[in-house]
Amino acid sequence: MQQVVYVANPLSGLIHVFALSEEGLTPLQQVQTGDQVQPLVISPDRRWLYAGVRPDFRVLSYPILADGRLGEPASAPLAGSASHTCTDGRGRLFFAASYAFDHVSVSPMDEAGRVQAPHQRLDGLMAAHSVTWLAGKEGAQELLVACLKEDVIRRFALNDDDRLAPHPQGDIHTAPGAGPRHLALHPGNGDLYCLNELDGTLNRYQREADGRIRPRQSLDMLPAGYQGERWGADIHLTPDGRFLYTSERASSLLTLFGVDGKDGALTPLGHFPTESCPRGFAIDHGGRWLIATGQQSRQVALHRIDPGSGQLELIARHPVGEGAMWVRVLILGKGIQAARAAEMDAAP
Repeated sequence: MQQVVYVANPLSGLIHVFALSEEGLTPLQQVQTGDQVQPLVISPDRRWLYAGVRPDFRVLSYPILADGRLGEPASAPLAGSASHTCTDGRGRLFFAASYAFDHVSVSPMDEAGRVQAPHQRLDGLMAAHSVTWLAGKEGAQELLVACLKEDVIRRFALNDDDRLAPHPQGDIHTAPGAGPRHLALHPGNGDLYCLNELDGTLNRYQREADGRIRPRQSLDMLPAGYQGERWGADIHLTPDGRFLYTSERASSLLTLFGVDGKDGALTPLGHFPTESCPRGFAIDHGGRWLIATGQQSRQVALHRIDPGSGQLELIARHPVGEGAMWVRVLILGKGIQAARAAEMDAAP
């Protein structure tokens, strides 16, 4: 399995590109975006890396070359500063949440996969921190928006004209003062998880056959007896759905939860130090590596995941510049390599 890791550094404007192998991380490329680069997302067909930049609010569509390096990007405007982005499942629409401007924008893509200017903006979403695409049963499609200052996860249905409208079943409310930040979906049982930034908790929700989303658990991300500041950041699961990890910035800890294979119940299993103020991390497609960045660090940490227990072992650190925050992992395949090779052969 060939994998590539992308790390965004807003202070330097660089995207660091690494090859990931059994030996660890190997630097491949550094790409200067010319701006403060923050949210990254990979297209469903694995042919594009989309990078949101500020203060000139834009999204850059980078073609991914056969070895994972990035080619010359196309640029499109955004309606405001992007804090988090995602695409729909078909790779036809690009969604951007703006925490600073309290909105979500919807941008179409051209036939090749490049993001275009937005065709819709939903305003009045207080501190819209993240966007999560949710494909339901019988073709239902919706977007979830974590609105941190409202303590609400807003639900929007996608219409036939590729525009969002409020979901008929209403929104999901968290505890007062929780501050919903990032969401994650279980790869098998359909459960939804919400990391709450302000109170340092993790919520589990079950999605029911009628489309309702009901709360099932709320757990503390921090060790028992912890009395310090709480500042939750990121959340990811292993591809097999057995383990879930969160990051908390004030304690600089990663927390491991086990996921019950029968009823989906979460159980805290351990806490692990990582880079200082871990704002972003990712898990590779084999479920063997966790790659974490630190908001107050100049390195990216590579942790090995024990396949049986989920426990983490720090293997190496690599320099990436101060304040790196976004991590995305791409698995290279023959399809993407052949497509990019054909494009290069056809280029004048």
